[in-house]
Amino acid sequence: MNTVHVAAMLFAVVLVGVPTAADRKWQMGTWTDVGVARTPWVGDPAHERMPPGFNKPELTEVATYVIETADRRFELQDMAAIGSATLDRYVTVGQTVMFAVEKKTAYIKLDGREYRLLVRKSQRKKQTR
Repeated sequence: MNTVHVAAMLFAVVLVGVPTAADRKWQMGTWTDVGVARTPWVGDPAHERMPPGFNKPELTEVATYVIETADRRFELQDMAAIGSATLDRYVTVGQTVMFAVEKKTAYIKLDGREYRLLVRKSQRKKQTR
């Protein structure tokens, strides 16, 4: 009986401790760059299905994005191979975007959906006089 109470309390703490979309600090920014990077940390689903001997480790191409606000610049990277994620279809350089950043994760709101990206770099923009 005591184990059940402990498990229920842990479950309640986890539910309360997890931030929801409403708790995030949403802000507006502008897509300023879109690119491609190669990374060993993301698997390519098509390549992984190949038989042994043909599935040699390769760098996977992932999409990279840059969002700028009035005072910050965020360099972001998708954590899925190009073609398997749907975010790249909706990104247009110069278009505004609603996003939130929590530690090393950026949340993008587009078309009623929420996408997660890795924050590769976050820096203050240099002010020109």
